[in-house]
Amino acid sequence: MDRFLQRGKRRSSLTPSVSSAEMQAWDSSSTDSEKDLATERQTHKKKNKISQVWKYFKRSEDKKFANCINCGKEYKTSGNTSNLHDHLKRFHPGLVHVSDSSTPAAATSKDTDNIASTSSSCRSSMHSVASYFKRAVLYDTNSKRKNDIDRALTEMIAKDVQPYNIVENEGFVNYSQVLDPRYKLPSKTHLRDVLMLNMFKETSAKLLTILEDISYISVTCDLWTSRANDSFLTVTCHFVYNYNLKTASLATRKLLDTTNHSAQNIANTLQDVLNNWNVLEKTVCIVTDNASSMLKACEILKIQNLPCFAHTLNLVVHDGLKFDNDDLVKALFTKCKTIVRFFKHSTISGEKFKMAQDEFSYTLLQEVPTRWNSFYLMIQRILATNDAISTVLLSTTKAPLPFTAEEINILKDLEKILAFFQQASEKISGGKYVTISLIIPMAYGLYRKLENLLPQLQTLQGKKMQNTLLESIKKRLSIYEQRSLTRMATILDPRFKKNGFQHYSNAEQASTAFENELLNLTVKENPVNLSPATETKTQDTFFDFLDERPTSKQTNARTDAIIIKRQYLERDIAAQEMDPLLWIMVNQTDFPLLKRLFLKYLCIPATSVESERVFSKAGQIVSERRTGLKEENCAVGSCAPGGPTDAQWD
Repeated sequence: MDRFLQRGKRRSSLTPSVSSAEMQAWDSSSTDSEKDLATERQTHKKKNKISQVWKYFKRSEDKKFANCINCGKEYKTSGNTSNLHDHLKRFHPGLVHVSDSSTPAAATSKDTDNIASTSSSCRSSMHSVASYFKRAVLYDTNSKRKNDIDRALTEMIAKDVQPYNIVENEGFVNYSQVLDPRYKLPSKTHLRDVLMLNMFKETSAKLLTILEDISYISVTCDLWTSRANDSFLTVTCHFVYNYNLKTASLATRKLLDTTNHSAQNIANTLQDVLNNWNVLEKTVCIVTDNASSMLKACEILKIQNLPCFAHTLNLVVHDGLKFDNDDLVKALFTKCKTIVRFFKHSTISGEKFKMAQDEFSYTLLQEVPTRWNSFYLMIQRILATNDAISTVLLSTTKAPLPFTAEEINILKDLEKILAFFQQASEKISGGKYVTISLIIPMAYGLYRKLENLLPQLQTLQGKKMQNTLLESIKKRLSIYEQRSLTRMATILDPRFKKNGFQHYSNAEQASTAFENELLNLTVKENPVNLSPATETKTQDTFFDFLDERPTSKQTNARTDAIIIKRQYLERDIAAQEMDPLLWIMVNQTDFPLLKRLFLKYLCIPATSVESERVFSKAGQIVSERRTGLKEENCAVGSCAPGGPTDAQWD
């Protein structure tokens, strides 16, 4: 019993000394308070379950994708925000510190957790304030400064052939932030689909407006196969604008029928491009290589064709380099390539070769079979460094034998001969000055240079090559004197006129063609008489006949054309450094009809090099690492499908 009482006493000592009524009232009060607190915490939990990341993203209607409000980048969500968090951290680090508090550990009832939550909230608030001020100083979307920087960035991508994802490179991002912290780089999708597309449309519209006021244009075109084995046709146009020769790329696109390269397919594609720019009727000439399909395509379009002079010049040089019956020269060519290969493949010999040179550290150049001037550059470099070559080869075991004195003399003769063709190729391939009028005088000049070179040649092989080249010039280049386009261009050039022709008969035929062109313009434009009648009559005097005679005078269009031609041809020859377009600008008052002929014929380029330059740019765009690049995303600079090369004519 005592034990029982003691046990009950201990139990009662642990119980609070309050009445049952008081206990019931306290329990009732506590329950209501706890309910309110629980409801508040539950509501707070529900709010925290929505991630803060959705402040910066907008869901699609099907709730499967989310678009960044700042840059427009789209991500697949699938109920997960990890990739959205990652996007904000990578591309918008200064925007706001996003912390998803939807996890169960974010809400707790312990005092220590409350303190940590309060501290974190304070830090987040401070960070948000800092981010707010940083956002406040960023350029507005419609800011002129931001638009100017966007424009400069887009032009850099186009002209320097930079990838679109350069705006995501960490180094470039840091560089741009240091230059201007208020500028925020666009995303690569915005750069490609908005900025680049807008510049493309703007530049195309600008070119289209200019072409509407142009009376005559010429065209170059060529085919090219990319690393992805896709065939492209590029079309460049050339015209005179404000008395300056301008060049623009009209298109770099696939053929309409990608399964063949027939002349009809090329003609249809070219016609489609010219129609898109409304210049088909204005095209006076198409300059192409000597491929039969290109020549046939021009016949189908009924537009005059001019074979590329650079390609023809290349064929002339290849004729001279054919020494099939001369074993000595063939062995010498092989020896040159072998020695160059030896120094290219041996790093030790290459370093010795550089050390053996006195002033310069040249490297040898290897020949490329498809380019004749690479052979010329190879032997030119060999002759310039022959002493160093001999020093290294004689002191190196298992090295090729150095060149003999006889071999050096042969190489010197070949260098003298080929130097003329190298100069001619560089001169004729310019794109910023008139070149078509240089074709006939250049062919004549090459022929005379080679004839006068004969006494300077020391070897039989050099003289043989000189004779072969003279025959090839007669065969391949003399035909340009018989073409109407080159004839008219030469006689219209005030630097040459009839003096630029090799044969007198060709010069006379060019003069007749020139007269006929003037006759057509005289009839078409109905020019005023050379001695026009005055509108106001003199007073009634003995000299009334002065008003009557000019009125009754009959005008002869042929006579007017002959007079204009004679006045032009009897003018002194202009200096060689004179620009023909500048000459006609100064003298257009004296020769108003000549201006139209200058614009018509002098806009034609002598070569199709401009098309090949576009492909050089295209090769950088569709590179080995970017062979999967889609055609619609290649609109960069001069390789824009349907876009102009703005930098060359703006």
